[in-house]
Amino acid sequence: MREIRCIVFEDGELIKAILAHGRRTGKALPAGQISSFEIERSPEVIARMTITPDAGQKTIVPTTGAELAAAMIAYCIDRKVPVPAHAAKSITIIDDQVALKIRMSGD
Repeated sequence: MREIRCIVFEDGELIKAILAHGRRTGKALPAGQISSFEIERSPEVIARMTITPDAGQKTIVPTTGAELAAAMIAYCIDRKVPVPAHAAKSITIIDDQVALKIRMSGD
């Protein structure tokens, strides 16, 4: 028997998760305001933030794969949402939102 959990993130939560992860890992975003946020769903999930500085050119910052998953997991842990350490984790799309899928097998 296995158990599957999905934690669905709203766009605002996903942005907060990516920003916090960047601060934790020393990978801060360029200075400016987030002017747009979009999710590409194929073939892998990519979160793209467009940063618009007060003066200068816009910068697009993509977050994908393990980095996006790490940001989502850390966000859950910070908010006391249980995420089993030994479970398989992946990113998926549910109802047009990014979700962290957690698969646990009962041995």
